[in-house]
Amino acid sequence: MNILLSGGTLNPLAGTYEAALAEYGHACEINYPNDPYPDSKVYDALLLTGGGDIHPVRFGCELLENGSEMLDILRDDREFALFADFFAAGRPVMGICRGMQVINVALGGTLWQDLPSQRGVTHSAPEGAPPMFHEVAFSGGRRETVNSYHHQAVRKPGRGLRITAHSRDGAAEALEHETLPVRAVQWHPEKGGYGMEYLLAIL
Repeated sequence: MNILLSGGTLNPLAGTYEAALAEYGHACEINYPNDPYPDSKVYDALLLTGGGDIHPVRFGCELLENGSEMLDILRDDREFALFADFFAAGRPVMGICRGMQVINVALGGTLWQDLPSQRGVTHSAPEGAPPMFHEVAFSGGRRETVNSYHHQAVRKPGRGLRITAHSRDGAAEALEHETLPVRAVQWHPEKGGYGMEYLLAIL
């Protein structure tokens, strides 16, 4: 399948996404906010990737002192438009980290802007330290150990979305749509470990 990947204006998208999809036999093309707007009809699915935070105005909040960071307004505009195109057409949409948050906010959900200051939990190692790992529990009872690089998380799920996995401290770690092929995870399966097969199962 040919999958459209979204990228931001702050830094190039890591090649790990392309490599991970290639392992499962999928081709992909990357679209950045300054590129021409893509025709969604020529792609089989959309993958919203990781990156900086969504501007909190998108979910009706002010920017907190310790809240959203690395804001990329052009990326917000492009990704919310892409999601709307694919979602309206019923085409598969997958999300990784920031991508999960885009999906949630696009459907009217909200986010915790900063887990350490708002919830007293930490899901990201200090810069320069080895990545953090923790266990997630799926609604069906399965448990997996995943990496963790984020300081934000889904607060209130958007319309038609249900949380399908939580960390031990209660943070949302995966979600999917109740009727449409939309699925996302908060960790980074393209960096190894569990998760890509979970996302790609909706294709």
